[in-house]
Amino acid sequence: MPHTANATSETATPAARTSWTGLTANVFSFPVMCMFLLVAAIFWFSARAIGEPDIWWHLCNAAHLLQYHSFPYLDTYSFTAAGSPWLDFEWLSEVPFFLGFKTMGLQGLLAVYFTVLVLIYTGVYYRACRAGAGCKDATVATLLAVLLGKVSFGPRPLWFGWLCMVGLLLVLDYFQRTGKGLWLLPPLFALWINLHGSWIFGMVVLVISIASGLVAGDWGLVVARRWTPGELKKLLLVLAASLAALFVNPFGYKLVLYPFDLLFRQGNAVHAVGEWHSVDFGKGTGKLALIVIFAWLAVAFFSRRRWKLDELLLMAFALWAALSHVRFLPFIGLIGAPILAPSLKLFPPYQREIDKPWINAVIMAAMVGSVIFYFPSAAKLQQNVDDTYPTAALQFMQRQHLSGRIFNNDGWGGYMEWTAPELKTFIDSRADIFAYNGTLDDYIKVVLIQTPFEILDKYKIDYVLLEPQQPLGYLLEQSPGWRPIYTDKVAVLFERSAAEPAMK
Repeated sequence: MPHTANATSETATPAARTSWTGLTANVFSFPVMCMFLLVAAIFWFSARAIGEPDIWWHLCNAAHLLQYHSFPYLDTYSFTAAGSPWLDFEWLSEVPFFLGFKTMGLQGLLAVYFTVLVLIYTGVYYRACRAGAGCKDATVATLLAVLLGKVSFGPRPLWFGWLCMVGLLLVLDYFQRTGKGLWLLPPLFALWINLHGSWIFGMVVLVISIASGLVAGDWGLVVARRWTPGELKKLLLVLAASLAALFVNPFGYKLVLYPFDLLFRQGNAVHAVGEWHSVDFGKGTGKLALIVIFAWLAVAFFSRRRWKLDELLLMAFALWAALSHVRFLPFIGLIGAPILAPSLKLFPPYQREIDKPWINAVIMAAMVGSVIFYFPSAAKLQQNVDDTYPTAALQFMQRQHLSGRIFNNDGWGGYMEWTAPELKTFIDSRADIFAYNGTLDDYIKVVLIQTPFEILDKYKIDYVLLEPQQPLGYLLEQSPGWRPIYTDKVAVLFERSAAEPAMK
C-alpha cells in the first residue's frame, strides 16, 4: 500500500505541473497577446474622446432616475420645450455612465466606455479567429474595424447597442456550430431595447440569418446551406420570443416604435445632425472608410474565397447602412472584420510549438502598465472638456447672476443642463423633442442667418452664447441691439442692449 500511494503521488505531481504549464501557455499565448495589443490601440484612440455632447443630458437623466426612482417623462431642461412629453429611450445605458462619473468623475466616464469598447472588439477578434483567420490577420482586420469605429468613439449609449450586436453574432455563430444557445437571444433583446435603439439592426441581422437558410445552393463563389426543420423551428420560435421581449421595457410599445418615429417624424433632425449624413469621401473619415471597405472587398474578391449566403447579405446590409449614415461606420467593422479576416493571408500561420509565453507575458504586462500609466488624470480630462465647452463663460454668468432666456449652441445645451441647471437652455442635442415643436427649425434659421433677429425676438432671447468666429456672432457684433459681455477662446456671450428689448 505505501508503495502504491507513493506511485500515485509521483504521477500526480507531473500531471499537475503539466496542467499548470498548459494553462499558463494558453493565458500567455501569442493570440491572447495580440488582443492586448488591440486593447492598447483602443485605449490610444479613446483616451481623448471624452467631450461627447449627448453624455451630459444622459447624466441628468440618470441622476433623476436614481434620485427620484422615476423616469423624466417631461422636459425640464429647456425653456423652449418645457413640459413637453419626452421618452428617455436609452435609460439603461445612462446608468453605468452616471455610476462611473459618480465614482471617478470624468475618469469614470472614460473607464466605462473604454471597457465597453474592449468587450466589443474582443468579440470581433474572437469571431475572426473562430472564422479561420490567423491571429495576426485577425488582429489587422480588427484594427481596421477599430479605425472605422473611431468616428463614434466617446461615452455614448450607442456602444452598448453595438456590444449587444456582438453578443447576437456570437450566439448565432455558436448555434451554427452546435445547434445550441438560441435561448440567450430573447433576454438579449429585452436588455438591448432598454440600452439603445440599434436593437432594430439586431432584428434585421437575425431575420437575414434565418432567411439565408431557407434555400440551399451553390452559385460559384456563393454557397448556401438550408436549415434543418428542427433548426428552422428553433429560429422562428426565438424570433417570435425576441419580438415579444422588446415589450419588456418601462415605456411599452412607445419604445418599440421609437426607431420608426425617428425615421418618419424626425426627418429635419436627421438632416441637421452631421453623423446622420452619408459618408463624404472628400473628408478624412470618408477616405479612411473608402480605403478600408474597398481593401476588404478586393481581398475577398482576389482570394476567390467562397461566400456563405448569410455573409454576403449581411455585408450588403452593413455596406448600405455605413455608407448611408456616418454613425453606422462601426457597424460594418463589426460585421465585416470576422467575415473578411480569413481572406487576408498577410502573415504565416501561428505555430503554437514555437510560441514563447514568457515574452508574451512581458508584452502583455507592458500593455497593461501603459494603459494604467497613461490613463488621463482628472485634471487633464477636465481641461479637455474646458477646451470644448463654455465652462468659463457659464461660471461668469453664474457669478454675475445673469437671468433671462439664452440662445445657445445646440452641442453645448447638455453641458449647460448638467453644470448650470439654473440656466435654462434654448436647445440641446436631443434632436427629437425640439424637432416635434419646431424649435430645431428655428434654431437652424438663426445659425444659418436666414431670419436670426426675427427668431431671437420671437423667443424673447436676452443672451446669445456662441463659439467665436461664427457668422451669427459677427452679425450680432455689427448690430446696435446686441453687445458682447464676455469672450474667451471657447465662447462669446452677447447681451441684448437695454435700448433694444425683444418684441412682445
